[in-house]
Amino acid sequence: MLFLAVFCGFLAEYKLEHTIEHNREKQFITTLIEDLKSDTTQLTAIITYKNHREKMVDSLIMYLSTPDHGKHGSDIYYCARNLTRPQYFFPNDRTIQQLKNSGSLRLIRNLAVSDSIMYYDQQVRYLLTLNEDERSIRDNFRELIGAVFDGKIFYSQIDSIDFAHYNKPDGNPPLILTDAVSINKVISSAQYLKSVTRGVRDRQKRIKNTAEQLLLFLQKEYHLQ
Repeated sequence: MLFLAVFCGFLAEYKLEHTIEHNREKQFITTLIEDLKSDTTQLTAIITYKNHREKMVDSLIMYLSTPDHGKHGSDIYYCARNLTRPQYFFPNDRTIQQLKNSGSLRLIRNLAVSDSIMYYDQQVRYLLTLNEDERSIRDNFRELIGAVFDGKIFYSQIDSIDFAHYNKPDGNPPLILTDAVSINKVISSAQYLKSVTRGVRDRQKRIKNTAEQLLLFLQKEYHLQ
């Protein structure tokens, strides 16, 4: 009888522990779903912005490549100034970090689910390294146009309400340096900026697709919305 009582107590404790871990697993998945929704919303906005940035690079190069580029001063300043503005993807990784740092990844009993989560995390971490490449090229572009463009004009473009927005300057402001070598340096730097921007955007589109697939997978496996 004593053995049976101890055994029953063990089973009850095991079942309770199993239930607690199952509930924790579902809580982690619930917050991960919210994280993924946040990521996809953010990525949608950033991808749209990067598409716009690539077109702005094309416009800048077009204006600077024309023999009469001095007639397009306002447009050239507008494009160049806005191309220096960064916009990064900051993943909402609270749940993945908790799973990794606390050893709670073991609670994810479905191997396909845990593999999918880790794959998404790997793709996001790779994107963060690409962000550094984009930052470096953009910083080089910023330094270069600082020697060719008039800093006072750039300063006048800062919006008085939204400091992250740069307005088109009035009139037709000239560049400080207009020789062919200086113009060519700006064009070359701009096309490098477009290349890395496009590369990051393509990677972001893939990550967004991965996030959307993972989101649907989790909702189906755990019967969540």
